[in-house]
Amino acid sequence: MNSKEYAISAVAQARCISVTTFKRDGTPVATAVWFNIIDGRILFTTEAGAWKVRRIRNNPNVQFAVCTQRGKVTGPVFTGTARVLPKDELGPVMAAKKKRYFLARLVTALPGKKDQVAVEISPDN
Repeated sequence: MNSKEYAISAVAQARCISVTTFKRDGTPVATAVWFNIIDGRILFTTEAGAWKVRRIRNNPNVQFAVCTQRGKVTGPVFTGTARVLPKDELGPVMAAKKKRYFLARLVTALPGKKDQVAVEISPDN
């Protein structure tokens, strides 16, 4: 098993992962996110205007690890590259999120939660 497969299998059964993005000055910012693994890709959704989306567009290098709902890291930390997916790829990611996380159905129904984007994390080899 290569390191990419190991990273995906290490987070596959978790409920949340901590995704660390980096500011322009290199300061790390960690955020707990709900995620899915679809076709061997780690995917999550977030609001289009979220700061993590801006940081990913400026610097696609990320770190990720299994964490609690509150963001406490409970597993090994992996490095990877993130990219914001085009709008046409959002549908399957949202459907998988709503299927896996009951609360996602409620949260996405709230006003102001319509403008979402999907983000893909590719673990480093």
